[in-house]
Parts: sequence; structure tokens; C-alpha cells
Amino acid sequence: MNKSSTLRQLPLILLFLLSSNHAFAGFDEGKAAMLSHDYTKAMQEFLPLAKSGDAKSQHIVGMMYDEGQGVKQSYTEAAAWYEKAGLQGDLDSQYNLGVMYAQGQGVARNDEKAATWFNKAAEKGHVLSQFALGRIYTIGRGVKQDDKTAAKWYRKAAEQNHFKAQLVYGQICAEGRGVAKNEKEAAKWIQKSAEQGHMKAQYALAQMYRDGRGVAKNHALSYALFDVAGRDGHGAAMQERDALLKTAAPEQIAQGKLLASQWVKASPIVISEANLLK
Repeated sequence: MNKSSTLRQLPLILLFLLSSNHAFAGFDEGKAAMLSHDYTKAMQEFLPLAKSGDAKSQHIVGMMYDEGQGVKQSYTEAAAWYEKAGLQGDLDSQYNLGVMYAQGQGVARNDEKAATWFNKAAEKGHVLSQFALGRIYTIGRGVKQDDKTAAKWYRKAAEQNHFKAQLVYGQICAEGRGVAKNEKEAAKWIQKSAEQGHMKAQYALAQMYRDGRGVAKNHALSYALFDVAGRDGHGAAMQERDALLKTAAPEQIAQGKLLASQWVKASPIVISEANLLK
């Protein structure tokens, strides 16, 4: 786990503030200051609330120390405030603290404690914690390696529309790791991820349509998915797309090009045979 993968929920602080219905005196003032990027004023409003025991304010203060917003950046202070909020049941703080223990930021690295904090939040439905648990059970970090438990947590995250979890769970089904091997089930989950614009899922699904694994063989959809994945930056996708030119019928290639042209990130096509009839 590394910070570059945006594991902690730092960018989500504004989303939280926009949706928060907290009514504490000072919270609205802190929210307004944060939204206007006056972080010093925001900290002045949130810190007394945090010290008084308000879990949401504790979480925000932790995030501000994490980012150095309105205060000198300090992972140690961030971790301390996340723990205060996490002990009161704040799921985002529990997740963030799990990441900090996994990375050794602000606290001594402790994989077992990381797993414990992730588990607390995951059990309450926190999707990023569920995905994190899937990863650590896959590699056996802080927990005993267990493919079956990893699959369980990946599926829970996938069911909450986590696009990375959908791809991973699909791959698990395709390989039969911790679950019964089922290529149709694999294709279903990989498709869900691909339809969200995940280029790795698009590439994997393109291979499945090309080879007829879990889905009916369809070179038009395969071509389109390779093209879209390559357009989004997948290195091998364009090579495999061009290889189809040697094996697929010209009308299939034409259909594939049409489907690829209709795909935009804001509104991707639904991947299905029906698209071929449009």
C-alpha cells in the first residue's frame, strides 16, 4: 500500500463538508472557511469542537494535519485525531488510521493494527476498508493469508460498485481462487468494472470476448474494448486490437470501430450484443 494510490480519503473532505448536516456551533463556520480555502480559520473553528469530543470534527482536524491545511503538516497529530474519531466509530477515520499503520506514517508500522482498523470499518460497510482487507488477505499482511476471506471482502466492495474490486473479484472467479471457478461470473464482474471506464477491466474483457471465455465470442466487442483501453493508456491493448485485423471479418471490425467511437468516459456504452444492432 502506498500513498500515491490515494488510499486515504484526503480529497473527500470537501464532499463530506458539502453533505454534512452537523448542527454544532462553529461547525458551519468551519465548513464555510474550508470551502473558501481559509484553512487557518477552519482549524480555529473545528479544533475546539474536536477537543470537546465531536467525532466528525476530530476526523476533519486529522485530515487537516494530514495535509498541512491551516496547521503545520504532522502525521503524528493526524493519526492521534483519527484514533480519537475512530474509537467513536467514525469509519473514514478508522480507514485512514489503518492506512497510516500500514505505511508507518505518524505511528510505528504495525500490519496487525492496520488490519484491525480496516476490519472495524469494513464490518460497517466501508467500501475502501473492504477493498483493503481483500488485498491484505490476498498477500497475508497482518493477517493469515486466506484466499477465501480475500474473495469475501473483494465481493463486498464490488457489490458497492468499487470498480477495482469488481475487476479483482472477476479475476478471482476466473481463476477459482477462494471461490469456485466460474468464467461467466468472472465476465459479469469484469464487465461492471469495464463499464465504469477501468481500462484494465476493458482490456481483460476484450480478451474474454476475443477468446469466448465466459461470454460468447464476439470480435466486434473485443475490438471496441481493446480500442477504448488503448485510448485510455493501456500499453498492450492497441497491439491486440490490431492483431484482430488479421483474424476478424471486415464487418466485425467496422462494428467494433463504431462501438469504440460511441464510448465516452462520462457515458460509456453498455457492453452487450444489443449494441451491435444499433
